Amino acid sequence: MQKQYGAIPFIRGDEGLKVVLVTSAAGYWIFPKGQYEKEHGKQGTAELEALEEAGVEGKLLKKRAYRTKVVIKSGERVRLTLYALDVRSIRKKWKEDYRRKRVVVSVSKAFKLIDSSALRECLRDFSSEFER
Repeated sequence: MQKQYGAIPFIRGDEGLKVVLVTSAAGYWIFPKGQYEKEHGKQGTAELEALEEAGVEGKLLKKRAYRTKVVIKSGERVRLTLYALDVRSIRKKWKEDYRRKRVVVSVSKAFKLIDSSALRECLRDFSSEFER
């Protein structure tokens, strides 16, 4: 089974907890994620995907990983690990901005946008830990 790593980029502010979502190749709202890159390691892959796909940089919090299984566009089942990423900067231009949309939304809005039940479960676990 293929492994992918990614991030749940988040911002805490006066308006509460928000997360960053991007569109997948098929147009669904997802968290930035991608194939494991040995030279970067698990957390490094997650940070790289957040930068390339969502144009966000920050501090990866290693206190908890959110794991699930998803089916990708090819139909293959993938073991996905997402790490919480405390966003410090959002770029106006980024590597994949020509092919992905990006939104910064409340957790409740993210639940409505994300179609994947597996990703919603990761978001639920994340929000129960961070919305305190």
